[in-house]
Amino acid sequence: MTKTLRELAFSEIRDLIHRRVSVFRPGDPVSRVLGELRETGRREAVAAAADERVGLVTVRDLLRVSQPAQTKVGDVWRVTGSASPSDRVIDLAETMIRNSVRAMPVIDDGGDVVGVASQVDLTEAMCDVQELAGIKAKGLMRRPVVSLDVDEKVALARRLMLERGFSHIPIVENGVLVGMVTAEGIVHAFVTPTAKTTTGDRVGERVARLPGPVRGIMDLHPFTVGPDASALDTARGLRDRGKSACIITDPRREVLGILTPRELMAPLLSFRPAEELPVYILGLSDEDFFERAVAEGKVRRVVQRSMRMHPHITEVSVRIKRQQKGGERTRYQMTARAMGAEGQFIAEEEGWDLLQVFDELCDTLGKALRRSKHVPERTRSRRRSRFRR
Repeated sequence: MTKTLRELAFSEIRDLIHRRVSVFRPGDPVSRVLGELRETGRREAVAAAADERVGLVTVRDLLRVSQPAQTKVGDVWRVTGSASPSDRVIDLAETMIRNSVRAMPVIDDGGDVVGVASQVDLTEAMCDVQELAGIKAKGLMRRPVVSLDVDEKVALARRLMLERGFSHIPIVENGVLVGMVTAEGIVHAFVTPTAKTTTGDRVGERVARLPGPVRGIMDLHPFTVGPDASALDTARGLRDRGKSACIITDPRREVLGILTPRELMAPLLSFRPAEELPVYILGLSDEDFFERAVAEGKVRRVVQRSMRMHPHITEVSVRIKRQQKGGERTRYQMTARAMGAEGQFIAEEEGWDLLQVFDELCDTLGKALRRSKHVPERTRSRRRSRFRR
């Protein structure tokens, strides 16, 4: 029976679990994981240790591996914790986004791994939710998008993925989309199987260097939609084409944004109760000409506009310092910090006019948040205000 978006959000994940998975141990060679991913078409494998720690090895983790037959799972896996079959979909979605993982191992009441639930599995469940037809894909897409020219090296694509934490790079020629490179494509292209035994036990070696341009390994038929496409069209397109990302393009096939299952989960989180973001203004006195509440509200609105991209932000502080210069004139130095589980964003401004500097600080902080990628980095924006005479 087709669910509404709310019904899906608060339903249990037990029907979304992918149950046919192998469980790897820290001492297993990574080559076995490669074999599993090749055979199943999944992008993550479950790993579990004797001390009850559980986690994942993803395709992007394998970008770091040069000798899969000699590298152990324990050297590359990420301990993620686990989900339960009775967990709600909205809780699983929130956990995956907050922890920057695309799947969670699922463990039953007896402590046994029964499968894995991923962003892809949730997205496929959303394909039956007709409400998504009223949500525009462009309202969920991530931008700006890092793209590469067709003649750039595969090694550069790999480095960008590892440094910035994403797995998809659109490939352009003269500004026009011509393909897509993925972490999965790089890993599988540069692992040469030397023997085939059973599922999950394939031996291979990835060449030490990644030769050639990205045009040689790119997907020539990436999934694309126009800016007027709906989230439902996008989710169904990803499912039907077996793709892991969708590129939003204009009529000239120039890249506007990108959508992965991570972004498509955002409507599920809309049913979370709204919580007021804590904002602290440090350095204002009672006699300042604009009220503290106004300042706090302005900062809160700036950050909340970016909360779809950065739901991890837990608090924001603004520190105001004063320096007396030129007789009775006061120069203001302001620093804003938006803090959360994945780091902090810092913006700085200074000048003579308190209200103007504060407005410019909010503008700089907003730009720093908008400029950040799929996995935000520590960002410092320094733009000096012009003096007001």
